[in-house]
Amino acid sequence: MFLFLWILIFGYFRLTNSGYVEIVEAIGCHSCNLLLTCRHLTSIIAILEVDFYPDLFVEESAEENPVESLRGNGSQLFAGLYPRDVLNQRCSGLNHCSFVYSEDCLDRNNSVTGNVTVKYACITEDRIKKYCNSVIVLPTHQNRDTSEGFIHNPGYPRFYSGHKECRWAIKGAPQQRIRVAILDISLIVDNVGSQDCTDVLEIRDSGQVIHSSCRQQHPPTEIISATESIEVVLSSRHEFNPRRGFLIRYSIVGCSDIDIPQDVYVVYRNYNSMVLSCCVGYQFPDTGTRTRTISCLGAFWNTSLPLLDCQSEYTQSDFYYQCVDFFSDYVHVFSWKKICIVLLVHENLLINKFGLYGVIQNPISIF
Repeated sequence: MFLFLWILIFGYFRLTNSGYVEIVEAIGCHSCNLLLTCRHLTSIIAILEVDFYPDLFVEESAEENPVESLRGNGSQLFAGLYPRDVLNQRCSGLNHCSFVYSEDCLDRNNSVTGNVTVKYACITEDRIKKYCNSVIVLPTHQNRDTSEGFIHNPGYPRFYSGHKECRWAIKGAPQQRIRVAILDISLIVDNVGSQDCTDVLEIRDSGQVIHSSCRQQHPPTEIISATESIEVVLSSRHEFNPRRGFLIRYSIVGCSDIDIPQDVYVVYRNYNSMVLSCCVGYQFPDTGTRTRTISCLGAFWNTSLPLLDCQSEYTQSDFYYQCVDFFSDYVHVFSWKKICIVLLVHENLLINKFGLYGVIQNPISIF
């Protein structure tokens, strides 16, 4: 009994902690010791954003004490080493670390003061794809799984292997796009001053290389695919490489296609919304309107799917049905020779489900 209870508790713990990604923000002064740590023992750190907000007097004395300016979520002034480079080296891929901006980034002759904000993610292993030749299928409205994740090379952050290409394929649904952010990249470069890469990380879309790099960019490079699938490829010339490798974050952009209900057509669609309309004489049963707009929130539509079929705006007591045979002279613009029309007795309104309508005095006489 005790063993069964232990297994039940352990299984519940694993279920409730599956897919654990926690976003944490650490804030401190330029000389404060920032402790970056994850509560889950199997989580690793991924640096998302680093901001440094200098004191006001720094901007006034910028000519006497020049610092480099970067723009991200707001204005940040970085002097000396980039904080992201230091944080990636000290923290990325680990469970905890410490960071002091004034000691780790600034030289001794620089007196820049201010506040540092580090935004990082704590990620469990089940949210990370780290094995080569993996295929990642992103969720649709039929499978509401997580719409984002992380990829790093085997051995990260201690080393990465080579002598062959290591690939990851990321696939979304039609009409979706894939966003990739390179949070950390540290590859072998034979000539530090050269722009050529010995080892390289490539992002490919439909077989075409849309991004290639071996160095960290500031802010981190973000790529959005032109199709619903991309491929991440790490190439190395050496068998063993004592560098971290790479860590990227991927996510879905836009919502997947939906099943269009009966008597419904799409009026307009983009990445953020879709406008649908019922045919003439029909309406959506749940809203009572002929037209409705659904919005894409993240990777999912903000309504229950599948949508209900449109229903007639009138009750059966308002109609009688008459099937009419057409001669070939009357159907040269149609592909059918028999059509069932709906006659609204009270208003002599001729309606059919194909959207043709007209008001006539004697509906039967035209046939």
